[in-house]
Amino acid sequence: MRLRRLRLFNYRNIGELEIDPGPGVTLLSGRNGQGKTNILESIYFLAYGRSFRTSTPRDCIRHGETECRIEGIVERGSLERTLGVTLRGAEKTLSLYGKPSPLEEFVGNLHLLAFTHAHLAVVRGGPADRRAFLDRAMASLYPGHVRSLASYGRALRQRNRVLAEIAAGARPADAGLLESWDEALVGEGARILANRLRYVRRMKSELPEGLFGSESLRMHYLSTIGAEDPAPAPLADLFRQGLARARARDLRTGTTSVGPHRDDLKLYVNGKSLGEFGSAGQQRSSLLALYFSQMEIHAREHGFYPVFLVDDAEAELDQERLHTFLHYLAQRTQTVLTSAKDFLVPSLGLDPVRYEVRGGRVRTPGAGSGPDPR
Repeated sequence: MRLRRLRLFNYRNIGELEIDPGPGVTLLSGRNGQGKTNILESIYFLAYGRSFRTSTPRDCIRHGETECRIEGIVERGSLERTLGVTLRGAEKTLSLYGKPSPLEEFVGNLHLLAFTHAHLAVVRGGPADRRAFLDRAMASLYPGHVRSLASYGRALRQRNRVLAEIAAGARPADAGLLESWDEALVGEGARILANRLRYVRRMKSELPEGLFGSESLRMHYLSTIGAEDPAPAPLADLFRQGLARARARDLRTGTTSVGPHRDDLKLYVNGKSLGEFGSAGQQRSSLLALYFSQMEIHAREHGFYPVFLVDDAEAELDQERLHTFLHYLAQRTQTVLTSAKDFLVPSLGLDPVRYEVRGGRVRTPGAGSGPDPR
């Protein structure tokens, strides 16, 4: 799979732009603040229908303009897909082959992973960051996962609204009503849990041992209902029982305290919590190991590796880690990375397609070659 063409119109500091990333490594170089990360962000938008930097669509519209547009042509073998994102004020429209597309059908057409400063929250941030990390990677592996997340979110908001009204005395406690929302949560929640448990099990089997040294990364999916087995039927029963046990507490607090929306992916290095006790180097190495695991799972499942984005590579990784990481990617997939140092990638022995970014504009790329990703 590869992104063959990217077009941007009025996106952040970019008026109009068109680039053709190479099949191997594409380097976006230039001083900070010129628009390199904006280009990566727009590619990410085509994969997930959202930004990795902001939850407010209007932030992505160029100053003085009323809308922006992202267009991409994605190739997989002989198949070609056209993706689009249009942002108007607070509104967002996704399109596939030029026709409006719901999020659950849009996501999964460009298979992509990204390593950015924001994604270090996977190892440094809270449970929500790690849940999102899992769900993003799972979107292209498990059909219906994005739809399950959306349905679960709607049911959760309704249940929480009822709980909050009861806690505030605005509504009497109605066991029948709560049980109906419990069942809405249980069906989708069990599917989400089953997918996550299966996926974490696969990630464990693909973790590269000692990739950057002798450190040993371990992970454990911590379920608020004590789930371990990914079989959906037992999970539904466990979830139903967990909601029943937590009902008195939920009625007092006005929120749902158990379920996949409260779970966590616990990470350990040498037996200690990575987020609490891991050094900056250990955290970065561990995040790379998680990405390697995800890429191998993806390749085994689909027969090809996802496109990979790397933002500000030399700021996040030392030379040894960067060398190992980029050579791994260059041998397997299309990689688009940004760097303030034009010499960085050539110095590692790679031959990238190059674009120099200045003030939201790009210069014509130099010739470069790379492997044709599977």
